[in-house]
Amino acid sequence: MRRRAWACALLLAAVAAPSLAARGPLRILGADIAPLYFERNGVVTGFCAEVTREIQRRIGDRTAMQVVPWARAYRTALAGENVILVCPKRTAERDPHFQWIGPVLESRTNLYALRESRIRLATLDDARTLSGILLPRDFYSYQYLQDAGFTNLEPVGSSKTMLNMLLAGRRPAMVVDREQLPELLAQAGIAEETVEPVLFLMNIQSYITFPPDAPASLVSKWQQALEQMKRDGSFAKLQKQWLHR
Repeated sequence: MRRRAWACALLLAAVAAPSLAARGPLRILGADIAPLYFERNGVVTGFCAEVTREIQRRIGDRTAMQVVPWARAYRTALAGENVILVCPKRTAERDPHFQWIGPVLESRTNLYALRESRIRLATLDDARTLSGILLPRDFYSYQYLQDAGFTNLEPVGSSKTMLNMLLAGRRPAMVVDREQLPELLAQAGIAEETVEPVLFLMNIQSYITFPPDAPASLVSKWQQALEQMKRDGSFAKLQKQWLHR
C-alpha cells in the first residue's frame, strides 16, 4: 500500500512539474568575469566560454551564450528555468540543485588588500576583525564566509564595483580568484603590485551546470565531449591561451 502511494506521489509530481520545453528554449548564461567569460566586440569569449563553444561544436549545439550579472544568472537557474550556467563553482550548498559537467577549472581564492595598507592576516579569525570584506553578491565565497559566521561581509553587484570600492578605501579587503585578478586590474588600468594576497581561503573547482531534470543523454554528451577535449589536447591549448598554464 505504501509503495502504491509513493508511486502515485511521484507520478503526480512529474505531471505537475513543467517540462524543460515548457520552460522555454535552452539558454546559456554566465557572468562577466574575464578571462573566464566576458563579451568582446559583441562576442562572448574567455576560457570557459571557449570550452563551452568547443563542446557545442562537437555535439552540434548552437545555443547562444549570454553575459548577465551573476546573481541574475544563478537565481534564474535556481528558479528551475531551462538554463545552462557556465563555470559556476561547485559547493555543497549548490550541489543538489544542478547536474554538473566538468571539472573545467580549479581556482585559488584569496583575500586581497592594497599593498600600501600593510594588512597582515594569519587566520580566518584575523579576517573577522576587518572593518569590511568586499565580495560579489551570491558568489560562492560569500556563502562560504557567511556560513563561517562572518558578520563583516559587504556584498556588491560585480567584481568591478568591488575593486573600485577597495581602491577608494571604502573597505580594507576583497575576495577574488587569483585567476581573475590580473584581468580585473588591467581593465581598471591598475598595476598588479597595487594589491596583494593577505590570506588564502580555498581551492575550488568550476563546472558547467544543467537543470536537475535535464535529459541524462544530453548531459552525458556534454561530459563526453569535455573529456574528449582533455584527451586530444584542445583543452590544454585553451588553458595555455587564456590562463597561461
